[in-house]
Amino acid sequence: MPVSIPQDITRTLHALKAHGFDARFAASGAEAKSVILDLIPQESAVGIGDSVTLRQIGAIDDLVKRGSRVINPFTPELTGTSKNRKTFIGLCRQTLTADVFLTGANAVTQDGQIMSVDYAGNRVAGMIFGAEHIVIVIGRNKITRDIDEARIRIKNVITPVHAINKGRKTPCTITGKCSDCESPERICGVTVILERKLAHFDYTVILVNEDLGLGWDPDWDQNRIEAIKSAYLHNSWSFGLQGG
Repeated sequence: MPVSIPQDITRTLHALKAHGFDARFAASGAEAKSVILDLIPQESAVGIGDSVTLRQIGAIDDLVKRGSRVINPFTPELTGTSKNRKTFIGLCRQTLTADVFLTGANAVTQDGQIMSVDYAGNRVAGMIFGAEHIVIVIGRNKITRDIDEARIRIKNVITPVHAINKGRKTPCTITGKCSDCESPERICGVTVILERKLAHFDYTVILVNEDLGLGWDPDWDQNRIEAIKSAYLHNSWSFGLQGG
């Protein structure tokens, strides 16, 4: 029986393909993981851009188990400890010269643009100029109508929850809304929008018909929102909340 693909995913897939991306559909996180393992040769070095989505579907663990060289700076031993800062930054740089850069994104629009906001810039750097092959995995909950809606969601949904989880002292952790603050602990330092496939690099974007990572429309059913939050906390390294 043919798989029924939701209309918003279908529109997004068509738009991404029109913009030069190799856009693929996965019915579930498990299927997305299989696509990743089939897509990336075992002998490839794989750089990881911090992504709850990747941890949620188990892609990083399975790449390691099969014997691929995985460069992942985002481990409990390295995140959040100043004494390991040089090692952490060094590994982040290595991810940019791996054979494949594997990551998630904060939003994808139905007209085929991919938007990501970063604190340090290593993840978005890997998306735009690094490995020859970039693989981006995005759950259905990250789909927005356009860039304006994507920006609003990232600033007023994703960032406040993420800042709380990382123990940041920013206005949004109190108000739940972005005030474009000047806080030294602000976590949104750089925004990158992939409008088209960039020259010299191959992009595979996997759209998954499953809620993955952090993101939602505030008008959604509260049970769905709480399930997304819970899965995020369970799969995210954390300073401020339990569940990392």
